[in-house]
Amino acid sequence: MALGSLNLQGRGNTRLLGLLALLTMLGVGTMAGCYLTRPDDQAQASDVNNRNFTFASGTVFHTALANVSTALAFTDEARNFTLCSGSSTATGTNKFGSCTLTVTSTTYSAGAGPQVNEVITLDPCDFDDSDDSLKVSRGQTTITSATATAVTGSGCNTTNQITASNVTGQSFTFTDGGVFASALNNVSTALAFTNNAQQFTLTSAGVVTGTASGTSSVGGSTCRLTLTSSTYVTEPRANTTITLTPCTFNSVNKTLTATNAGLTVTSAAGQIVQ
Repeated sequence: MALGSLNLQGRGNTRLLGLLALLTMLGVGTMAGCYLTRPDDQAQASDVNNRNFTFASGTVFHTALANVSTALAFTDEARNFTLCSGSSTATGTNKFGSCTLTVTSTTYSAGAGPQVNEVITLDPCDFDDSDDSLKVSRGQTTITSATATAVTGSGCNTTNQITASNVTGQSFTFTDGGVFASALNNVSTALAFTNNAQQFTLTSAGVVTGTASGTSSVGGSTCRLTLTSSTYVTEPRANTTITLTPCTFNSVNKTLTATNAGLTVTSAAGQIVQ
């Protein structure tokens, strides 16, 4: 009997240990599931603090700002924000989880921009550390900023300065040439500046090949390319102008970020023109 009891007890212990192991595995799986569903790209204070993000369109912040260049800047460990476009600004507090902006002051007139006590919930609010950009959504609207710039002056600035000296004598390769023309969507395209950035050359290789050249003007937050010749079959065509705005240069990683027709693309690091 004693041996039988010991045997039963041994079997019971084995079953108990098995049950505990199963519960442990389920617990680990549940925790892993939580981690798997965690939004790894969610912006954090360290990503955006003291940085200014410029969007080609501010419609995600207010419908009246559709197609209006709008910047969002974070300060005070990203607890505060400033939103600006033109001469108008709105300020307030920010909370993470997504990016929840509560407006506490505004110079936007009623119907023209965010108003006091308005809460703007940007979800998701993702930071891309590969090009220092911010991708935000509100409802069905999603938009990505140009490369972040450092907060200066009033703390919000839609005019990201670029100078001829930043880019002249350099070639910038974009994986998506759609920023220059729709016919170049997802086509690797290089933009090179010469002669104090007063002249440029566009060169594409891959599914679409071609070269275009002409005169350029670089300054403020705009790169303007006026084509005088083109070998592209469809577009970009000669005697047309491509306006990239904002057009910003990142002095840290030597990249160029260009926006046109709602598309924002960041180049690889600039290479010296041979």
